[in-house]
Amino acid sequence: MPEIATSSFANGAEVTFLQQIGTPGTPDVAREAQIMAVAERLADFIREARSTLDLAVYDFRLDGAAGDRIVEELAARAKAGVVIRIAHDPTTTPAAPVPGGDVSLTTQGGLGKPPGAEDFLARLADVAQIKAIKGFKALMHNKYIIRDGLAAEAAVLVGSTNFTNDAWVLQENNFIVLQAQELAAYYATDFMQLWSRGKITESTGYHDTGTARVGGVPVTVAFTPGESATIVHAVVNAIELAKSRLTIGAMAMSSGPIAAAVSEALDRGVSVVGLYDGPQMDTVLRQWAEAGIGADKANTWQKVAAHLSRKESIPYTPGTPHNFMHLKVVVADDVVVTGSFNFSNHARGNAENTILIADKAIADAYDGFIRGLAARYAKT
Repeated sequence: MPEIATSSFANGAEVTFLQQIGTPGTPDVAREAQIMAVAERLADFIREARSTLDLAVYDFRLDGAAGDRIVEELAARAKAGVVIRIAHDPTTTPAAPVPGGDVSLTTQGGLGKPPGAEDFLARLADVAQIKAIKGFKALMHNKYIIRDGLAAEAAVLVGSTNFTNDAWVLQENNFIVLQAQELAAYYATDFMQLWSRGKITESTGYHDTGTARVGGVPVTVAFTPGESATIVHAVVNAIELAKSRLTIGAMAMSSGPIAAAVSEALDRGVSVVGLYDGPQMDTVLRQWAEAGIGADKANTWQKVAAHLSRKESIPYTPGTPHNFMHLKVVVADDVVVTGSFNFSNHARGNAENTILIADKAIADAYDGFIRGLAARYAKT
């Protein structure tokens, strides 16, 4: 089995980077091997649970041996007495396109993620409590696991990665494991707000933002929709403070303040590199034009996009592989911004999470990963 790109750091953090392998729609032995490698990585995290596992995952839809492996490990933990709760989003066909909500929501026909999560989650009905988290034109878009949240050895796994076969081998994604009870407590608060209400409200993700120290490294966390302004401000502030590098992996960037901050960084002479998903931003631009939004916003994006590589993913239609560029990352000097929050206006209304990690070694790892992707997708 191949080694997936996982790096460990002095503060105990472990980062895993994922990218597209092979050509979508064609068999690939390496791709199947990586799916199993990611499944084993998640199984390793799950296996360490001693009391509780709380999962908030937008799309939990695994096929084949990978699905079997995760079901097996969760069942083993349940048998050992671990209490498992899974919060998920039930949306598959929203009424209208939702720019920047998730990869498949910005595309043709306004279709949400494909059906299938219900069938997979049904396999876990005997080992976990499962709850759909509903929202009005909003998604439960998190992708995190809290392990033993009340214990001193609590840990969280967070990032951009949905739990689907395509997300693990056809999309550019990341997840990071951080061990600190103080940080896990913020995630536990967010999870309980979602779990107890069963829906997304304006107060979901409210008053659960702050900075924890993970092995001496400051990690700031915030959740939407309650702290959406805090997240946007934090991302903009990190960009505004950048002096030497801005490295960006953005599925979409429809947030005016974030795009404007990158534009101003370019004016200051900051080096900007990275990549974005081409068809997703094409849809955003088309929707801006149809809504009669002024040209200034589009012009700002075009200025930023000139410094980024464009991934030509397959435009979404039912049944097609999902090979979107799915990162939501900014490296601003030695600060990493990551999580589930797309840099979009619609993300402000979803249930999302963002973390900012102030650590040079971790920032260098993310910077190297995204620069490699930018080179891969650069037009020659």
